[in-house]
Amino acid sequence: MSRSAAARALARATRVVFIVLVCVASTHVDAQNDVRTTDQREIDDYHYVFSSDCQPYMTWQARALYDSWVKIGSPGRLTRILSCTEEEYAAYAHDDVVPETTHAPSYVWYAKERYGDEDGYAAYNLPGGMNYWAQNVGTDRRWVVKLDADMILLKPMTVTEIPARKGQTAAGIYGYLVGVDNGMAKWFVDEETERRLARVGGWEIFDADDFKRMTPNWLEQTVKVRMDKRVWYPYKGTGDVYITEDAPRPWISEMYGFIFGCGISGLTHNVMPSTQLYAGYTPWDEASEDPFIVHYGTKLDDGKGYKWDKHYDEGHVERMTCETKNVKPFPVVPLPREPGKGASVKERREYIKLKIMYITVTSINESVKKYNEDRCDPVVRRAMPDKAPSRAPTVELTRKRKHVSDKTPMKSVNARLESEKSASEALREMRLLEKELVHESRMRQLWTYAVLSWIIGSVLIGYRVCSKRRVRSQRREKNPFRVPV
Repeated sequence: MSRSAAARALARATRVVFIVLVCVASTHVDAQNDVRTTDQREIDDYHYVFSSDCQPYMTWQARALYDSWVKIGSPGRLTRILSCTEEEYAAYAHDDVVPETTHAPSYVWYAKERYGDEDGYAAYNLPGGMNYWAQNVGTDRRWVVKLDADMILLKPMTVTEIPARKGQTAAGIYGYLVGVDNGMAKWFVDEETERRLARVGGWEIFDADDFKRMTPNWLEQTVKVRMDKRVWYPYKGTGDVYITEDAPRPWISEMYGFIFGCGISGLTHNVMPSTQLYAGYTPWDEASEDPFIVHYGTKLDDGKGYKWDKHYDEGHVERMTCETKNVKPFPVVPLPREPGKGASVKERREYIKLKIMYITVTSINESVKKYNEDRCDPVVRRAMPDKAPSRAPTVELTRKRKHVSDKTPMKSVNARLESEKSASEALREMRLLEKELVHESRMRQLWTYAVLSWIIGSVLIGYRVCSKRRVRSQRREKNPFRVPV
């Protein structure tokens, strides 16, 4: 075999090996991508957050919301922002109600300390706590889903079904916020901002960066609306029907603060009315028959004698301790028989209304019962860890620490800020380390494939060269015109 022929054979074999190597590497990367797509669900790119306090009334609501999140597959992360006074934190024994809980200062008297306004407004905790979390803790997810504590999740939230994008939230509708359209908004925002406003509230999906940019404006606008005497009683333009001469300030000031804060931050809203259904309301379209969220912020009434409202006195009774575990559960509406295939739309929707009421209160009762059994049953308790497991086991976000007083919500918080920042930084470092380990593993596997491919290629080349030599030798021997040497 001549040198030129051997060189050509070697070049062809090298090309074959190179093609094999590329195909193997491509197949491996595709397989890795398939695994990554399976492991990292789209619904996990969301961080659900809600505000709460240390009162029994909010504690059972927080647990019911947490359990509903677990039931739908624990998508992404869920954080309770707990805003309490130093004394309340010292006496509070329910950090484990939601494993990922961020302790924030109490903002009830925020306006008094900041502006000298003698107004203790519990709803300041919502924008105050959210802003505290957004600025000092934050998230590693792309989307932030803001919820209220008195909600039950029925399906994972996702922008593929509830469209949102950077610069535009997906949001529920609060139709009674009439001040958006009746001229009241002009007292607080300019014309350009006013065009971005919408009657939204309750739940929203934000781009995480948008949420962080918006929360300071939410808090400050809430203070402005709450302190502005033009919207006090007897003014009726806010839509708040509960204001009186004795309680002249609108309770819904925080809701307007949210809307104005979003507008000032440059955000618009994709209003999705059917994503949420109030428990006790009749669905009005096909989407509302299968909602993502149930909100039980109003009275449940079946029109036949059953009534329940979380605001009743029984809602404020302690029911989350071993001593109170036998407190009477909330009353549940009787569930009627499901209508047949020939039922009318009206009959079907009436059944869905009652079914949602049944699911809501039953879920709350079951959540409270299960929590108490886990804490108070000696057999179950011995099998339980000392602390509830976190979504990120290597990062402790709910450790015990000192807390600030409600009288100084913006002071003496350095220790807590450092703790929250350390947890957030540790979480980011863990994510980076995971990515590095995955990358190193892929490179090692690719290198192994490359070595195996070259070994196989070398064997093929040797076999091909030997085969050609043997064939040519046989041809020479059979050649009748061959001149013997």
